[in-house]
Amino acid sequence: MKNAEFLNKIKAKAEQNTQHRKDPRFKKTMAFLKGKGLLNTNLPIAGKTGMKLEIKDAIWAGLNVEPRIIEVLPTAVLHYQKSFRDFEQMPENLRVVIKALRAGEHAGPEFEGVAFEKLKVWAYTQLKDKRTKPLNEKKHLKAFKLTRTLIEKLEELVASGRYKDQTSALEAAIENL
Repeated sequence: MKNAEFLNKIKAKAEQNTQHRKDPRFKKTMAFLKGKGLLNTNLPIAGKTGMKLEIKDAIWAGLNVEPRIIEVLPTAVLHYQKSFRDFEQMPENLRVVIKALRAGEHAGPEFEGVAFEKLKVWAYTQLKDKRTKPLNEKKHLKAFKLTRTLIEKLEELVASGRYKDQTSALEAAIENL
């Protein structure tokens, strides 16, 4: 008797999952994430990049259909915030996670049951379009006061053709320390 009840619950859950996979919220979210190179699927969903999503719909799809969506959603919002219509009204827990990722923190809050470490991996992953830089490769503006002689040396290095600009010359010098 217990096996029959258990089997019926599994069948009901499978039927519900099949219905959820037909939901437009899931299809749009997966098409966007597939198009951006964040997720792949064996479902017949073509990747699309030029679409606008709702964060709440993506969270629904992650909680009800495909849990991997929750893992990559903070990265998607971080890199493609203009693709989300409700960016300004995002849930507070997502806002806190994104702030921690931007700050480069080593530990942070979980998001919908997914550990911060898993979320961080996606933020540091190179995407297939190569135009979007991972967080750990993004350059940050810093101002330094250098002597005139150092500036002249940097200009000479750039003029010699060894480096494309003064920043790359400084980066190379620091890496060789």
